[in-house]
Amino acid sequence: MKKEKAGTVVSLGVFLAIFCSGEKSRAQSVEVTALAPAVEREGITGAGRAVVSGDNKSRRVTLHFPIHPDDFGGSTGTATAVSSDDGLTWTAGADDWPLPEMISLWQDRRRDGSLIAFGLHWAPDPSKRRATTSIDTPDDAYLIGFSKDGDDWKTEPSVIDFPPELGVVARPLPHIFEGENGELFMPAYSWGKKGNRSILLCSKDGGRHWELRSTVTTAVAMIQAGATVTTPWLETIVSPTSDGSWLAVIRTGSNERSVLMTTRSTDQGHTWSPVEKVLAGREKKPVVGKLPGLILMPNGTLVLITAHMKLGCFLYLSADGTGREWSKGHVVTTSTGGNTSMVGIDENRLMVFTPANGRINCWRVTLGRPAQ
Repeated sequence: MKKEKAGTVVSLGVFLAIFCSGEKSRAQSVEVTALAPAVEREGITGAGRAVVSGDNKSRRVTLHFPIHPDDFGGSTGTATAVSSDDGLTWTAGADDWPLPEMISLWQDRRRDGSLIAFGLHWAPDPSKRRATTSIDTPDDAYLIGFSKDGDDWKTEPSVIDFPPELGVVARPLPHIFEGENGELFMPAYSWGKKGNRSILLCSKDGGRHWELRSTVTTAVAMIQAGATVTTPWLETIVSPTSDGSWLAVIRTGSNERSVLMTTRSTDQGHTWSPVEKVLAGREKKPVVGKLPGLILMPNGTLVLITAHMKLGCFLYLSADGTGREWSKGHVVTTSTGGNTSMVGIDENRLMVFTPANGRINCWRVTLGRPAQ
């Protein structure tokens, strides 16, 4: 197995210390450290998704990433990279594991420490998005896997029941999270004759069957709120926040001016507030980018990630964890593609993954305490 090690960037001690320009009383320091590349391999089309398993003494980070060119069913295949030292070195893991021949897959860790993996074997043809409905979804479209330790897996089919009058679920999305009653929730977007939607799916049996909990927002609603929606890929992330509400952030386009939109639920995803632009910093500038990600850190900070190849990869912090106020953007790197990701490591550290030049680069981000 090939093991990648941290390069000269790390040995030279390259640190980027950046500070929020929001309310001084809540300003937070951010330290970014370049680690070893997680992957260097042909066929990489994004940064993939990572999960942390084990405890502080035996912590393992597993990164799943696609290794095929067609993101909507023309080809399949995923690979893994594994680190047991918080990203200082990486080892190539198994391909097509733990779910074989997937377009995309990721793992999530449940509250009890067990792991769940979700994979897509099928996706609808974008050119037929107005004509396709959920009736056209094949029986083997999705797989789900269960593991107590991340090594031994049990896999089963997973089914999404979606009203055909609304069209078809175009893409289930990371991340799966648990509600108050043990239900599982997963964001997605759908296509249909009635338009494109950002949606939230719910499972009451551990992820084997999913049904529509709610429409988070629609392309029409985002246009009415001032966004220029130029893509059918309404990539959505949903996360619990520190005040108990759930926050959703949605992509609107592919160019460097495409704003992210946001909405909030206070009733476990049944209903959502009017959608609005994500604004950051003292000047309340719209946040732009693709494929947003959210993490509520154990230290109470809510972190938003987004990127664009013409701008770079940025983190935005909500120091009180609610997502109602955001710091200005903190630069992770200016050399990246648009499909980035992150995973929390411990109380105040996370890893960020960015694709560039046939690599998936890895960065450790350390969050300081909010100033009092």
